[in-house]
Amino acid sequence: MEAADAADSVLHGDLLECVLLRVPHGELTASPALVSREWRRAAREAHQRHCRRRRHLPCLVAHVHGAAAGVGRSTHVYDPRAGAWASDGWRVAGALPVRRCACAGGDRVYALSLASMAVSEDAVGAAWRELPPPRVWRVDPVVAAVGPHVVVLGGGCGATAAAGVVEVLDEGAGWATCPPMPAPLASRWVSSAASERRVYVVERRTGWASWFDPAARQWGPARQLQLPEGNNTASVESWAACGVTTSGGGGASERLLVLAGGGGGKVSLWGVDGDTLLLDAEANNTSMPPEMSERLGGAGSIAAAAAGAASGYVYNASEPSKGAVRYELVDAEVGGGHGSYSDSDSKNGRHEKTWGKRSSGGSRWEWEWLPCPPAAAAAMSTSSSAVVVFACCGSSSAPNK
Repeated sequence: MEAADAADSVLHGDLLECVLLRVPHGELTASPALVSREWRRAAREAHQRHCRRRRHLPCLVAHVHGAAAGVGRSTHVYDPRAGAWASDGWRVAGALPVRRCACAGGDRVYALSLASMAVSEDAVGAAWRELPPPRVWRVDPVVAAVGPHVVVLGGGCGATAAAGVVEVLDEGAGWATCPPMPAPLASRWVSSAASERRVYVVERRTGWASWFDPAARQWGPARQLQLPEGNNTASVESWAACGVTTSGGGGASERLLVLAGGGGGKVSLWGVDGDTLLLDAEANNTSMPPEMSERLGGAGSIAAAAAGAASGYVYNASEPSKGAVRYELVDAEVGGGHGSYSDSDSKNGRHEKTWGKRSSGGSRWEWEWLPCPPAAAAAMSTSSSAVVVFACCGSSSAPNK
């Protein structure tokens, strides 16, 4: 009888994984004498998988600079392993050079002026490389590194035609003017994501999208993104390109991830075929938890800093001081999810809650809220001219102070 009761009390498969995900790893191994050998083995394996995964999570880097008195230049790094801003107020020698405008593309930061252009060697901006400036002055451009090429597009000002001008920098050859952006994309409000072959561009307000191949100097088809049947495309107020995944030999097949911010504060993620630019209703699509999108302050100005199509950060481009949300697609073997909320380890009130939802293929999306670093929020409250530029490191190896 006792043997039968013991057999009934054993946790198997997904149920055990769900428990392991929701209990802090330190507590799982705190009292090894009180649990079975199988439990200790499962806890150890879950902890090792957890550590391997978090070691490769991308960091969010916030560069702050302003012209007002008392608002200097500073760099802040969010370490997802610790769930905290690891370098709040950290000053980097040579950080974000003073320029007329600055922007980020993936793990690079770009600072532009009428006379020069500076490119960071990494998202932190510990070292900068000077380049000749583009020929066309831009207010809010998109800059992307595509293989050996640097592409600058969008954000043109002055003549109407300048809005669609595309320039490509080849090492040793200087800037070359390329075919202009398709007419529906010739706007100051564009978002981009780059692979080794292409830069994908999405008009933030209308959802028109296309891609540009700098090696061939050629644009792909232009298409207005449409949500799959059963979703209201007309309710989308803001679009943003997040990242690109590749598959096949030489990255022959590419898939773009886009954010759609709609009425009522809803923010959703969608997979898009890289060639046809059609949204895939069967892909790993998901929505941000409502409480997090509400804290971002609306879905009409969403933007993303991404390290690929599987992980990154979403923020409010109009009010970056609101904070940000980290998203990640977790493989099925990690377990958990099924659309439930779970409290996570809280450290100084920063790492508050994650949310997992099972999607096709058994994988799931996780979301985590993080506030703006206090020093950056203070700078923006002090000066209306303070600028915050977000970039994304490829891994969570936070730099030393």
